[in-house]
Amino acid sequence: MTRLALQVAAESESPAEAFTLVATGMEESLSLRIREASESYHGFLLNQVHEAQEDERRRIARELHDRIGHGISVAHQQLALAEVYRVTNAARASTKMGVAQQAIQETMENLRQMTSELHPQVPLKSLEKALLGFLEAVEDDTVSVGLHVNGDEGWADARVLDEAFLVVREAARNAFNHAAPTMILMRVDIAPHELVATVQDNGRGFDPAVVRRKGGVGLSSMRERTELLGGRVTISSAPGSGCLVEVFIPLKKRHDDHDPG
Repeated sequence: MTRLALQVAAESESPAEAFTLVATGMEESLSLRIREASESYHGFLLNQVHEAQEDERRRIARELHDRIGHGISVAHQQLALAEVYRVTNAARASTKMGVAQQAIQETMENLRQMTSELHPQVPLKSLEKALLGFLEAVEDDTVSVGLHVNGDEGWADARVLDEAFLVVREAARNAFNHAAPTMILMRVDIAPHELVATVQDNGRGFDPAVVRRKGGVGLSSMRERTELLGGRVTISSAPGSGCLVEVFIPLKKRHDDHDPG
């Protein structure tokens, strides 16, 4: 700018004219830089808004699939079973109808919670009891199911237990609905530093790469929920070889924990 000022002064007939030309040049230069910076920052903000919108869409898709979709699926299944038992076993048909009604009520409550900030999601009180409730709702005489929950659930906060339940339930539901297994083994081990869950079935199996390319909501939801907690999901399967889903979630030390003195 100093060199430009000297050049302008040498070519100008008066100091006032030189000063005016230099000031005008500086103003135009500053205005150009401000516009460029403003456009760059505006693009940055638009990108941030877009990412936030995408994150929210994915969150809503997870909630609809895992909470609303599950309830509808259970209700549909139980109503179909009630129709099957309606003639041969009236008592069992009535039980299935009761489970269907409960699933519909829970789905309606979950929908209210999702659509109103005044009704936040109720924290999960017991991971083991929630999984047992799920198994009771999807009872299938053709499938032998084992469930083992080990460790102290108090080592994990409520959000971790809630997300772990949804991930494990989705893995088991996929096995029930798509694998045609005769056995499903579910296990959750909770240690002070980590929650590890596995769901294994002896069903028809599949190619994980093919499923990833298809972009199924269920598997994407499982991965997203786990990754948001800093964890990971691994899926091992092959056609005709069943499936093993492993979930690893690190646990933060609870504020009320104290080291021994």
